[in-house]
Amino acid sequence: MNQTWITEVILLGFQVDPSLEMLLFGLFLLFYCLTLMGNGIILGLICLDARLHTPMYFFLSHLAIVDMSYASSTDCP
Repeated sequence: MNQTWITEVILLGFQVDPSLEMLLFGLFLLFYCLTLMGNGIILGLICLDARLHTPMYFFLSHLAIVDMSYASSTDCP
């Protein structure tokens, strides 16, 4: 009978230099801020303009809320 027993697991992250980590952090922070700002503008315009209180914009506002929620959530085990 062939059985393999794993006694330990070592997790390693990406091995990048610290300056690249800061660049990537800034890039992802920019994307996150643009996502929140764009969806916030959509929500704000829909709330401010009475002509946009139609079913299509109702669903668009809910999509913007869901997109902001997904962008802000983290999956922690």
